[in-house]
Amino acid sequence: MDITDNNTLLIERSKQGDTRAFSQLYSLYATDMFRFAMYMMGTREDAEDAVQEAVFSAWRNIHTLKDTTLFKAWIFKILSNRCKTDLMKKNKLPDILPVEDYEFMLGDEDFSFDSAELKEALASLTPPDGQIILLSVIGGFKSDELAEIYSMPAATIRSRQKRALEKLKAILS
Repeated sequence: MDITDNNTLLIERSKQGDTRAFSQLYSLYATDMFRFAMYMMGTREDAEDAVQEAVFSAWRNIHTLKDTTLFKAWIFKILSNRCKTDLMKKNKLPDILPVEDYEFMLGDEDFSFDSAELKEALASLTPPDGQIILLSVIGGFKSDELAEIYSMPAATIRSRQKRALEKLKAILS
């Protein structure tokens, strides 16, 4: 059984109220969800709260998911909306993260850059371009998945991604 079939099975079991299946499904995306929330929220506590609320909302609404192949995009859209709502309630934009938090977000990949420079470069991008870059580079999202999250055409996502990467390249070189 391949991963898509396994995810479909977990989603169907979750729709029937199987909390263990939903937990397994969530565990596939937990790290990437936390990384994204860290970028958006700026603090570990706020990120943890946003992820927790998004996961709870996804559990309550799993029955509304029609296309099981879109689960990842669906749960990240819920998380993105939760982060935006929480930030609006606090009347603020995402904080500039400490260097060590960017290093956590990048995981164990072999990147060679000055974290402060990357932090400044990402902060210079207009929203949601920084999020799109992080989700595509770190989270491995494809343009069609990002299109679902941001309610934009995939071509617009690719265009924004290309311009943002060019801007980052210019800033970091």
